[in-house]
Amino acid sequence: MHLLSVIRGPAKGIVVRLDDDSSFAIGTSTASAIRVGGESAETHVVIKALKVGGYGAKTLAGPFRVGSREVGCVWFDAPAAPVPQALIVLDGVRSGPALNVAVMSNVAPEYVTDAAPPGHALVAAACPATADVGDLADEVRRQLRAWWGPQVDQWKVLRVDRIAHGQPEQHPPFAPKRRVSLGDGLFVCGDHRDTPSIQGAMFSGRRCGEAALAAITASGVTAPG
Repeated sequence: MHLLSVIRGPAKGIVVRLDDDSSFAIGTSTASAIRVGGESAETHVVIKALKVGGYGAKTLAGPFRVGSREVGCVWFDAPAAPVPQALIVLDGVRSGPALNVAVMSNVAPEYVTDAAPPGHALVAAACPATADVGDLADEVRRQLRAWWGPQVDQWKVLRVDRIAHGQPEQHPPFAPKRRVSLGDGLFVCGDHRDTPSIQGAMFSGRRCGEAALAAITASGVTAPG
């Protein structure tokens, strides 16, 4: 556990600690002891930055589970860009596993190195749900052949990324701003609390911090100003 800073109030100190598992505690010397990062710590509240997939925190009511879904991306080396613009091509009819495709070299030509033949393009096909897809590259090629014709057969697969816990599970109806307080002084943050995105993760962190600060203030402890 790494001590980040100590902010001293009029009576009791407020300590912020960060461990190697992305969880940290904001505590006072009067609170009960818990285990954080393999060490004993006296805390007032605990904030846990949870990754998707599996059980990420324990509460008095039992474990707190964050579900996830697999995502993937197929990267192609194309002899020529299928579209000339720097845009995202969306699949509005669900014709295959790729939901959107972008010619990354149209956005930044330096993505194509000097080792590539002149005129070649880097194409990325993003696939948000791949758990039930066998050969992802073959399925994406079949899909994109229906979009851009036989030129797709000349594309070389550079890499296939499959991320088991790529996004948090979010089922209809859409419900952003999910609770960040699990009770008993335990708070959680992550994009699964808001929207599955970097922005959602950052916003949930702010909401979580504000909720923890409110809990500390309500308890009468002097918080950082």
